[in-house]
Amino acid sequence: MKMKVLGLLAILGLLLTACSPKDNDQMITIGTTEGHYAKVIDKALAPALKELGYTTEVKKYVDFITPNADLAEGDIDANMFQQRLYLDQSKQQEELPIVALTDIPSVGLGLYSNELTSIDDIPNGAWITIPNDELSTARALRFLEQQGLLSLRTDAKTYTVNETQIDSNPKKLQIQPVLTAQLVASLASGDLAVIPDNYVLVNDMELDAALAKEQLSEELNYIIAVREGDTDKDFARALKEAVQSDTFKNAIDKEFQGFGK
Repeated sequence: MKMKVLGLLAILGLLLTACSPKDNDQMITIGTTEGHYAKVIDKALAPALKELGYTTEVKKYVDFITPNADLAEGDIDANMFQQRLYLDQSKQQEELPIVALTDIPSVGLGLYSNELTSIDDIPNGAWITIPNDELSTARALRFLEQQGLLSLRTDAKTYTVNETQIDSNPKKLQIQPVLTAQLVASLASGDLAVIPDNYVLVNDMELDAALAKEQLSEELNYIIAVREGDTDKDFARALKEAVQSDTFKNAIDKEFQGFGK
C-alpha cells in the first residue's frame, strides 16, 4: 500500500512538472504586419518569451483591419502592429472587445533630407513632402509645428488638421502631401520629407539620420493588444514581463538603433 501511495505521488509530481511553463513550452500566437514590428517579435520579444517558457507563433497580415478582428474572435492570442490611437478608433467603429496590454518601444515620424544636415539650414521656400492620408497628414503638420517651422489654427482638430489650416508659415515652406510609399523617392527632387518609421527602415535608411523626430504622446505609442478577458492570464503576464526584461531591452538596443523607449 505504501509503495502504491509513493508511486501515485511520483506520478502527480511528474504531471505538475509537465504543467510548468518553464519546463514545457507554451505557445503564444501573435499577429502583426510585415515590417519592423515583425522583426521586433523575432529578434526581441520571442527570445524574451522563450526564457519564460513560451514559444511564439507569428501570424502576418497585409492589412490593419484583420489583426484586430482575428484577435477579437480568438484566432490569435495578441497582436502587435498598431498605435493606441488606432486601437481606440477601431474599438469605437467595430465595438471590439480588445484592449492595450502594454506599450512597446515606439518610433514616430522623422524629418529627413538628402542634402540638409540641420533644421537651421532649411531655406525659405523649401519643398517638404508629407504623407497624404488624413491621420498622417495631421501628425506631420503637428510634427512640423513642434519644430517651430509653422503654426496651425488653434481651432484645428488634433488628428484631422490639414495644410489649409496652417496659420503661420514664416519660411513659406511648400508643403506637398504625397502617397506615403513615395516619400523616400521624393527626397531626390525635394528638400525634405516627413517619413514614418516603417518606411525609413524598409528602405534601409537610418532612424538616427533624421533631422528631428516626432515627440510621441501616449496615444501614439505602439502597443501589444489582447482580448479584454485575457489581461490577467498567464500568457498576458508573460508578454508584459518579456517587454520589461533585459533580454528584450538589450535586443532593441542592439538590433533597432533609434527606437524610442
